[in-house]
Amino acid sequence: MPLFFSALLALLLVTLSALFLGRWLVVRLATKWCQRKLQAELKIGSFFWIQNVSLKFQQHQQTVEIDSLWISSKLLSHDLPHYVALCFGEVRIRTDLQKVSGLFAPFSQSTGVHQKELSFSPSLLKIFCQLFSIHVDSINIMVLKVATSESLWHIQIRDSSFLLDSDGKRLKCEVSLSQINSKVLKSGQLENTCLAELSLTLKLCLEVGIRSRQLKAITVDVWTLHAELHEGLFHSQLLRQGPGLASKPVPCSEVIENLAEPTLPGLYLLQQLPDQIKVKMEITSVVLSMNSQKRHLNWTLKLLHFLYHRDEDQLPLRSFTANSDVAQMSTELLLKDGLLLSQSRQRIVCLNSLKASVQVTTIDLAASLVLNTCIIHYRHLEFSHWLHMLALETQESSSSVIKQTKKRTFPQILAPIIFSTSISNVNVSIQLGDTPPFALGFNSISLDYQHLRPQSIHQRGVLTVDHLCWRVGSDSHIQRAPHPPNMHVWGEALVLDSFTLQGSYNQPLGLSSTQSDTLFLDCTIRGLQVEVSDTCAQCLSRILSLMGPQSGKSAVPRESSFGESVSLLWKVDLKVEDMNLFTLSALVGASEIRLDTLTVLGSAETSTVGVQGLVLALVKSVTEKMQPCCKAPDIPTPVLSLSMLSITYHSSIRSLEVQCGAGLTLLWSPPDHMYLYQHILATLQCRDLLRATLFPETVPLVALETPETACEPEGCPPEPSPPKRLLNLTLEVSTAKLTAFVAEDRFITLAAESVSLSRHGGSLQAYCPELAAGFDGNSIFNFKEVEVQLLPELEEMILHRNPFPVLQTLRNRVWLLSLGSVSVEFPYQYDFSRTLDEAVGVQKWLKGLHGGTRSQASPSSAHLPPDLLLKVQHFSWVFLDDIFEVKLRDNYELMKDESKESAKRLQLLDAKVAALRKQHGELLPARKIEELYASLEHKNIEIYIQRSRRLYGNTPMRRALLTWSLAGLELVALADASFHGPERVVEQVRELDPGSPFPAEGVDLVIQWCRMLKCSVKTFLVRIRDYPRYLFEIRDWRLMGRLVGTEQSGQPCSRRRQILHLGLPWGNVAVERNMPPLKFYHDFHSEIFQYTVVWGPCWDPAWTLIGQSVDLLTKPSADPSPPLPWWDKSRLLFHGDWHMDIEQANLHQLATEDPYNTTENMHWEWNQLSFHWKPGQFVFKGDLDVNVRTASKYDDCCFLHLPDLCMTLDLQWLCHGNPHDHHGVTLRAPEFLPEVPLGQLHDSYRAFRSENLNLSIKMDLTRHSGTISQPRILLYSSTLRWMQNFWATWTSVTRPICRGKLFNNLKPSKKKLGQHYKQLSYTALFPQLQVHYWASFAQQRGIQIECSQGHVFTRGTQRLIPQAGTVMRRLISDWSVTQMVSDLSQVTVYLMASPTEENADHCLDPLVTKTHLLSLSSLTYQRHSNRTAEEELSTRVGDPAFHTHQLHLVDLRASWTTTNRDIAFGLYDGYKKAAVLKRNLSTEALKGLKIDPQMPAKKPKQSVPTSAPAPPPVNTPSFSGQPDKASSGGAYMLQKLIEETDRFVVFTEEESGVSDQLCGIAACQTDDIYNRNCLIELVNCQMVLRGAETEGCVIVSAAKAQLLQCQHHPAWYGDTLKQKTSWTCLLDGMQYFATTESSPTEQDGRQLWLEVKNIEEHRQRSLDSVQELMESGQAVGGMVTTTTDWNQPAEAQQAQQVQRIISRCSCRMYYISYSHDIDPELATQIKPPEVHENQEKEDLLKKQEGAVDTFTLIHHELEISTNPAQYAMILDIVNNLLLHVEPKRKEHSEKKQRVRFQLEISSNPEEQRSSILHLQEAVRQHVAQIRQLEKQMYSIMKSLQDDSKNENLLDLNQKLQLQLNQEKANLQLESEELNILIRCFKDFQLQQANKMELRKQQEDVSVVRRTEFYFAQARWRLTEEDGQLGIAELELQRFLYSKVNKSDDTAEHLLELGWFTMNNLLPNAVYKVVLRPQSSCQSGRQLALRLFSKVRPPVGGISVKEHFEPFSSLGKCGASHHPADTPVLS
Repeated sequence: MPLFFSALLALLLVTLSALFLGRWLVVRLATKWCQRKLQAELKIGSFFWIQNVSLKFQQHQQTVEIDSLWISSKLLSHDLPHYVALCFGEVRIRTDLQKVSGLFAPFSQSTGVHQKELSFSPSLLKIFCQLFSIHVDSINIMVLKVATSESLWHIQIRDSSFLLDSDGKRLKCEVSLSQINSKVLKSGQLENTCLAELSLTLKLCLEVGIRSRQLKAITVDVWTLHAELHEGLFHSQLLRQGPGLASKPVPCSEVIENLAEPTLPGLYLLQQLPDQIKVKMEITSVVLSMNSQKRHLNWTLKLLHFLYHRDEDQLPLRSFTANSDVAQMSTELLLKDGLLLSQSRQRIVCLNSLKASVQVTTIDLAASLVLNTCIIHYRHLEFSHWLHMLALETQESSSSVIKQTKKRTFPQILAPIIFSTSISNVNVSIQLGDTPPFALGFNSISLDYQHLRPQSIHQRGVLTVDHLCWRVGSDSHIQRAPHPPNMHVWGEALVLDSFTLQGSYNQPLGLSSTQSDTLFLDCTIRGLQVEVSDTCAQCLSRILSLMGPQSGKSAVPRESSFGESVSLLWKVDLKVEDMNLFTLSALVGASEIRLDTLTVLGSAETSTVGVQGLVLALVKSVTEKMQPCCKAPDIPTPVLSLSMLSITYHSSIRSLEVQCGAGLTLLWSPPDHMYLYQHILATLQCRDLLRATLFPETVPLVALETPETACEPEGCPPEPSPPKRLLNLTLEVSTAKLTAFVAEDRFITLAAESVSLSRHGGSLQAYCPELAAGFDGNSIFNFKEVEVQLLPELEEMILHRNPFPVLQTLRNRVWLLSLGSVSVEFPYQYDFSRTLDEAVGVQKWLKGLHGGTRSQASPSSAHLPPDLLLKVQHFSWVFLDDIFEVKLRDNYELMKDESKESAKRLQLLDAKVAALRKQHGELLPARKIEELYASLEHKNIEIYIQRSRRLYGNTPMRRALLTWSLAGLELVALADASFHGPERVVEQVRELDPGSPFPAEGVDLVIQWCRMLKCSVKTFLVRIRDYPRYLFEIRDWRLMGRLVGTEQSGQPCSRRRQILHLGLPWGNVAVERNMPPLKFYHDFHSEIFQYTVVWGPCWDPAWTLIGQSVDLLTKPSADPSPPLPWWDKSRLLFHGDWHMDIEQANLHQLATEDPYNTTENMHWEWNQLSFHWKPGQFVFKGDLDVNVRTASKYDDCCFLHLPDLCMTLDLQWLCHGNPHDHHGVTLRAPEFLPEVPLGQLHDSYRAFRSENLNLSIKMDLTRHSGTISQPRILLYSSTLRWMQNFWATWTSVTRPICRGKLFNNLKPSKKKLGQHYKQLSYTALFPQLQVHYWASFAQQRGIQIECSQGHVFTRGTQRLIPQAGTVMRRLISDWSVTQMVSDLSQVTVYLMASPTEENADHCLDPLVTKTHLLSLSSLTYQRHSNRTAEEELSTRVGDPAFHTHQLHLVDLRASWTTTNRDIAFGLYDGYKKAAVLKRNLSTEALKGLKIDPQMPAKKPKQSVPTSAPAPPPVNTPSFSGQPDKASSGGAYMLQKLIEETDRFVVFTEEESGVSDQLCGIAACQTDDIYNRNCLIELVNCQMVLRGAETEGCVIVSAAKAQLLQCQHHPAWYGDTLKQKTSWTCLLDGMQYFATTESSPTEQDGRQLWLEVKNIEEHRQRSLDSVQELMESGQAVGGMVTTTTDWNQPAEAQQAQQVQRIISRCSCRMYYISYSHDIDPELATQIKPPEVHENQEKEDLLKKQEGAVDTFTLIHHELEISTNPAQYAMILDIVNNLLLHVEPKRKEHSEKKQRVRFQLEISSNPEEQRSSILHLQEAVRQHVAQIRQLEKQMYSIMKSLQDDSKNENLLDLNQKLQLQLNQEKANLQLESEELNILIRCFKDFQLQQANKMELRKQQEDVSVVRRTEFYFAQARWRLTEEDGQLGIAELELQRFLYSKVNKSDDTAEHLLELGWFTMNNLLPNAVYKVVLRPQSSCQSGRQLALRLFSKVRPPVGGISVKEHFEPFSSLGKCGASHHPADTPVLS
């Protein structure tokens, strides 16, 4: 054992010795080697131990110091891994970087020499590696002058070890550094600054191939890396010198540049890397500190793992590029738990894990990237300083790198590449200083990409994104939890719930390949939310600006590359679900666009975009943080909604097809528009901001290029650009509904179905089968089969231009609009104008908002507008009626029909009950019958209710109030360059309206257009309600002419402001509206085949409703002036001429109050009518027939036929200014009204408004035409009665319709045109005229009037009189004729009669008898107004020649024969019967006849109330002369006669002057006349009288006759105010002629007339012939020659003489009448009379006088000579002509006496009254039955017009005619009976009333009528038959006869004769004086004869008369020899 230790000790010593020796040797060798090789000095301080070793490089001043060096073993220390360990204590290294550059050159050269010399045995190396290791306790490295001379880099390493390992092939070197501390310092003047600090634990393992001596593997493990980089590091030169030092030793750049083909830049470097690299870093911390601002950043990383492996032994990846292969390799990078914190401990970057790998196999290259949970918070305020420091370092290095990379091209990778990535839970928030913060995050993103190259380059990839979110805003950097599904959080600019993109790209290889490149993309997006806001735009713009301007520069080459890839075939399939696009604004909230599904299918040929569920909505106020994202149908109140949209584009044909499915709805309003407008503006601003960021140089480039293009040389015109190919467009919409709210409660709706629109080239076509436009929920406009085309030209339009030679443009574009049907319906009382006005205001507002500032193009440069061709098959315009009125009338018709049906059912039940009673007799119970009738009544009620419920079941309810329909409408509007432009339009206006003064300063027009029109309409129909007749009916209407429309630009005062309520934040917007109206100027010529107008007062109620509906179509002007009536409005708006040629024009004036009647009307029929309408004049030319249409045999009665009529209507508008100056009308807005006087209203139309209208009508029939036709008038009595009803119907006052508070219609009633006339004048000119009047068809009696040439002129004025009272009533229209002038020549009147009665054919008998009644040479009539008469009388005092009515007749010839008498009496009888029938059937027939016999009679009041005012100083008319004793002194005379009963002779006391006693003369001679009303003058008039029993005739003639009527001032007569009228007739030169014997002329029927020379006043004249000498005498008994033809002289005819039986004399007649009808104007000027205290004691005589109707006739001298034949003829004439009484009168009197006696017997007035009422009803039934029969016969005659040979109709017509005759006979009998009964009943009632008034005093009886006849002297000579020898002579003087009728039905007759004598003229008579008074009476004092008779009221139908005959004493009478011939007084 000791030996062993000894040996061991010896061995140890030996070893130590060897070691020491070896140490010394090694040190010696090392020192030498260092000196020789390294040029360094090596020192070792200890011999035994290696300590204080120093290695110093003298040249570079670098030293390496080692404190201690030893060798240890594993055996000594268990911490050592190997047996032999070389241990170092502390190693210090010092170097200087500025001198280290020369160190590497000798080292590299020396190492290069000995590389081949170093060779080790693998076994020896393996043993050495297993036994040997190196360990160092600490290493201190100091590097001086790192960046500058003051910098220092200090590195301290602790516990480092160096291990080697080898397996014979590889050498593995493992370096382990336990702790490394490193600092970079910079010394300054003030303090030392630390630039960087680093501490870590490092383990490095290297593997080197022994044979190849190449680095095979590197493994780096780093723990607890902590680095601090200070601010000074980045400002120093250390980092700036790094790139320069590193770039020099790299020789690969030159190699790469010298290669023939480009290679990947990193591929060579990748091949130089070892085969395997592993890097692992755990717990890494990097701190960036900025001491100046006390900022720092802290980056911590838990794990960084990098693996790289390359396998050279396996087959490489061939042909990675064209000239290189790549070995198989794999690379992997893994990062975990990375965190970047700021100095405030806020996280900037938070990374959970990042894994990236690349693997290269023999077949492909695969790469993958996996990132999980990366959160980045970038705050620019905190990070900008670091970026600024980093930017300084990277600026220079990046510029140099960019310069090198610009020239480098990348090769094409040929190897397959597979790349996949997966990124999850990433959130990046950025807070920039000048922009709001934003954040980007997503849950996961995965990308799979494959680059394959089998036979072609094939690339495909799949990209998947899950919940991508980009938030902007102030709180976006705060990380939030995912929001709920289907919700949008405001501030999230982009949200993607899921995104999947699959694509492939295939590129064929080979230059000769004909295949194109193909690209396929398939993308699916779900939950896409995009929000556009100013914040988003600012953030995005900031990001793009930070990315640099490279994006803008790359746009140009990108376009070129895209342009080169023309052979690319691509296909894209994109599907987006739940897409929401938002625009957010801080001012107007947000907008949302929702797309449920968006599908895009695109290819190189066709691209299709499909949308399902598209909705645009507004969020006006963003109050919540989240907005729900609903499905499209669930979004409330969307602005735009669309269920389906498809867009297809065909690139080969450049065609775009758009299809919209059902459900396209648009809800628009001005506030919504402003919201959208603001959002669009904000979006455009965002776009402009991004465009300016991306392309900042685009705008200046365009600005610089445009001048160059414009500045081209004049000699080189620009090259024409190739024609641009237009895009073909096709649009199809299934259903669309557009709703626009123009106000809060007003909206317009447009609905369309199956709309198609296509554009091909320059043509545009659109078609819609059904289009509807509604207003406020009412469907107003409906269009069907709508087709619109815009064509470049149309051949049809060229043909339309040919009729207008003035057009200059030959071809033009055309708008062709074709409509199948157009229907317009306006609901009842719907205010359409308000909605339309709001819509126009909104349109003006939109125009001003979007394009109001655009300047209009000049007229010369303006494009000519296209022509218009409009075709409408059917057009309908309807005003709907009131539903209540419609149902009311339908129910009325139902009730009327049901009443008839119930009556039929009642008749059937009555028949059944009667049958049951016959069968059962009295056994039938009454209760059973009552039950039957009750059940029938109940059944009637049930039937009525059932019919009422089923009323509209089968037939729809009538709804139309007015229907206007057109058929076959074709309208052509042609534009032309000759009238296009404002100046040319103004020229057209001045040409079309020359009568209006044009302003000198011109007219500024805002609207001006002129078109040449051509229009044609097949039918033009207007119907009111369901009336059977059309209001207007026009057929085949063609129109041509010019039409100009202009609207004048209003002055500032003529612009009204319309307020639009837009709401917050805009408030109210004022829109200026132009107030001047749109005016039309026209020059039309139209041709019409048939024009029919129907109108009647019965339509006026419906027309009033129509007028109210029309008023609701146009909004009244904002001008507060009273609205213009329609006539002034038409003058203001329409100007120009209108010519119409109408083949047949008809006007039907309805004559009944039933609007459904079709038979009663007046028909105005024009044939070949030429109508010309120009301003102020209407001219009608044609043949006019006026017919009466009635459902009787008088139908088609043409009562007026006017051939070749020219009727002119001249309108004279009475205005304050020029009635044609419509340009001077200036409307004013309410806020610009001028000041007006107090009490006066402003009127902008004051100068233009017409106050009244003067209408002048002229009818001229004197035109000469080819056809000869005579104007004629045909009248029947029934026609006249029909016209009376017609006039009553047309003049009836209509009731107000739907007016008042109940109907919300308080507007003042419109003034009718009839009340606007002030003066109406009528002029008629005719060459000849024929008038026929027939009493009836049955009797066929009538009058015929013929006139040759005539002229009629009349003028009337109208005065509107307001009614008194507080109630508002209509003005009373008072028409007065102011002037009337008529001049007729050769007038003849005939009476006509037919001996036969009416036949069944309703035709007049052609063998009618015509007799002469009246004829005259000329007739002149004049009438003047009373006012004019007063003016004339005031100027011409005492001139009585002026009268209101003046009638002048010349050569009047009248004949009165028995035939004329019978015809005249027949006519009068028919008229009287009709009048009596009308009076007896009226309700007034028995009104007021019921008298209560028990009621006592009331005594009339005689006193006047004392409160009456004092009488005015008006002279009461006084009666001259003494009162009439016969009337006033009747009682006194009777008393005196009784006292002298014993005396036979009575002497009466008389006063002188009998003529002074005549009351008629006294009343007519007063001077209180205020109006000489009528004057009739007859010159040379004569009348022929023929008796019935004698032959011959009597001719009465007068040279001059005057009839004067005067109206006197009203006066008080007693207590009554009466109006007095006086008639005065003056006949001068009267003569009576009679025939002496019968002549052939009388037998022939020709009439005898006197010549004018024998009628006219006697004057001295030369006597040229014996006949004239014989006829020159004027004495009675002279002979005068007559003539039969007035127009020829007597010498040319067979002369017949007549004898003058009464010589020339004169006659005066006076008639005075008093009435209560007083002119209101005159009545107001008369005051009541004075009231006397003793009024009750007033004289009886004054009571009897007063206002008495008086007739007085006066003949002064009469000389009569007659023979017996003439006397008999005169008696015959008097008895049979003048005093003729028809026989029927006697029968009538007898019947009246019988009825009166029956009434006397009957004592009950009610029974009499009841019988009269029953008889009235019977007569009414007869009348109704006659009307019914006439209507039936009318229908049969209408049917016979079509089938004249129908035997059944003829037989039925004959039967109806017989039945009609029988009904007429019964009617006449019962009517006569009724008349007698009513008259007798009235007489009986009056008698009863008189009996009750017998108790009245005598003073109540007054005179009511007085008649007086007076002859001053009359001499009657009776001659023989020859007329020459006298027989007797009677002379009368002072003859007076008077009759007084009193109020008590009594009468007084008085006959007075002053002197009379009768002489015997026989030659042998003894006594010449036959009879005379006994003694001569004193002249004027006594009377020869007086007869007085008084008639008392009849008693029992027997008249009672008192007769008194006082005579004067008569002289003695003698007898002649021929007593038989002596006249006897009896």
